[in-house]
Amino acid sequence: MSRLPYIHRVAPRRRRPLLAMLCVAALVGAGFGWRAASSQGDAACFSETGYCISGRVREVWERSGGLAAFGFPITPLQAEPLEGQTRVVQWFERARFELHPTQAPPYDVQLGRLSVELLGRRGQEWQVFDRLMPLGDCRIFSETGQAVCGDFLAAWRSTGLSLDADSTVSEAESLALFGLPLSGLRAERLSDGKLYVVQWFERARFELHPENGPPYRVLLGLLGGERAPTVGTPWVPPTPTPLPIIERQAPGPAPVRIVIPQIGLDRAITPVGMRGIEFVVPDLEVGWFDQSATPGQGENIVLWGHVLPFLYAPNASPPFARLNELPVGALITLYDAFGQAVEYQVIQQVTALPEAVEYIFPSRRELLTMVSCIGEDVVSAGNVVDKTHRLITIAEPLR
Repeated sequence: MSRLPYIHRVAPRRRRPLLAMLCVAALVGAGFGWRAASSQGDAACFSETGYCISGRVREVWERSGGLAAFGFPITPLQAEPLEGQTRVVQWFERARFELHPTQAPPYDVQLGRLSVELLGRRGQEWQVFDRLMPLGDCRIFSETGQAVCGDFLAAWRSTGLSLDADSTVSEAESLALFGLPLSGLRAERLSDGKLYVVQWFERARFELHPENGPPYRVLLGLLGGERAPTVGTPWVPPTPTPLPIIERQAPGPAPVRIVIPQIGLDRAITPVGMRGIEFVVPDLEVGWFDQSATPGQGENIVLWGHVLPFLYAPNASPPFARLNELPVGALITLYDAFGQAVEYQVIQQVTALPEAVEYIFPSRRELLTMVSCIGEDVVSAGNVVDKTHRLITIAEPLR
């Protein structure tokens, strides 16, 4: 079932230019005779492993490094228990994609911390790895006390999990793809029986292959294959629950403006719908759910809007930032495109979970229902992308 609209803010990120030749690409070229994937509708399928990628997984895979960064898919999209809950995932040779549909894009697809899991299964505690004195061109990460230097730092900065449409790579995007360093440089024997200098990150293992020469000296380990996931039944998205169909009067003009003097709100209203099974929320305007009623139609009119400012427009006031200040009895006026006004009076405010979509269903009587966010911040990649609860403000026509 769809959740009530999320209210989020997104930070714009710059991406540094990609290295002329991606350092991690050689491992793929040396190990596989890669061919372009065949396409089946929305899916891209790989004969090398027999699995396909589609939807947001394919989009993120293609925009964030593709074969060089993630390798081939080695399972279908499937449901697995992760951290006490069932999560839809797809495994690749170097990564595990995890779907988080309640998060706003680009955070609806995230990568698993495979290195942390692998080290844990081996009984190695990364927290006790030595912290060595860095030399040369290094970046020290205070979160773990480890430094990344030289070719390893260049490889870390060369690409990232694409978080925006920009063509350069930001540190936030490299962090989202590879994670923080868990170790310094270490000598480890890999699956070919040879000793290599490696460095562990949360989601990757960088390996030094000096025989290749630049720019292929640093390659990515096949952590997904080493984790050896169990291939499960392909996951099929559930059919979303349709809104109840209730006969109502013919619709009148849609609302185009809302005024709430008590909190100084005078804002344009724009019609919005759904993208897939997610509700669309306009950035700076109030959204009118176009599957709900219009003023005077005798049914539930549903509006929603943001409560947190967008980092790209910090001085732009979000429309519903002060909605939680409205007392019972406060007056709200809706205007349509002809300038006709309908007044409503607040009768109730309810704090609900995001899953409580019944508040936006038809009500069999005229109501004005406004959805905003409240509660603790939900943080992803250092940014607030949602809040834990929804504030439901309900008003009825002023008689």
